[in-house]
Amino acid sequence: MQILSFQNAFDLAIEFEGLGALAQMEERVFPDGELLVKLPPSERDVVVVARLYPGVNENLFKLFLALDALNDQGASRIVLVLPYLPYARQDRRFRPGEPISSKTVLRILTLFNVSAVVAVDVHKQYVADYAPRVLFRNVYPAEEYARVFKDVDVVVSPDFGSIHRAEAVAKALGVSYTYFEKFRDRETGGITLTPRDADLRNAHVLLVDDILSTGGTLVEACKAARNLGATAVYAAVTHCQLLKDAREKVKTCLDRLVCTDTILNEFAEVKVGPLLRKEVEKLL
Repeated sequence: MQILSFQNAFDLAIEFEGLGALAQMEERVFPDGELLVKLPPSERDVVVVARLYPGVNENLFKLFLALDALNDQGASRIVLVLPYLPYARQDRRFRPGEPISSKTVLRILTLFNVSAVVAVDVHKQYVADYAPRVLFRNVYPAEEYARVFKDVDVVVSPDFGSIHRAEAVAKALGVSYTYFEKFRDRETGGITLTPRDADLRNAHVLLVDDILSTGGTLVEACKAARNLGATAVYAAVTHCQLLKDAREKVKTCLDRLVCTDTILNEFAEVKVGPLLRKEVEKLL
């Protein structure tokens, strides 16, 4: 077994020490923008650890080059560890003429003899159906969040789409969970968020979601919780991109923001390496 790491993912790859020989691939960008990777001699079974964000398009192409080289070297079993799966939010065709980008990415992976993909908190689990021949493992750090946040009364999802995340964290904490329903006033156009079957008065609220990009959704949910009487509002978000002025936005409302290290930033307190290792060990 060999553990092959992208240079930007070596901090994650060292969590796999003991499972196999650990090596980094060489990466190079030519003056014209073309990319080159160089791999050490590979074994039959290879685990590839790759951070694909930021720089998703460049990193995806480097991954495709690396996989093709592994195939040429005779690797018979390739397990991909992709903490953040790019293009996962384009999980269906929203308008005529658009691609289903997550399907595009996953189908390309099937061209390179990839046997399994291990990812963290993919936006929608059903994207795995786009590559049915690839074993797909989607892990969520619910227990890890529960170890960070102790004084929580209720876990809240900003919308119904993340209710399964709220349920998982609430179960780990032994508290209740709910989600915000969105109502629009037909006269004024104003939007109101209301928690379904939950009272947030005097509560310590934990908001959970998968991606924080510009921070709009998270801050909207935070303000709604405050308006409903919450005395403290925290957030646990898996992939924190923190685009534009997101940092300043969340600081205006949240008491604490915790992210994972799938994307490195100052809020990345939860390490996913041990979680990923456990999942890979199940596949060996």
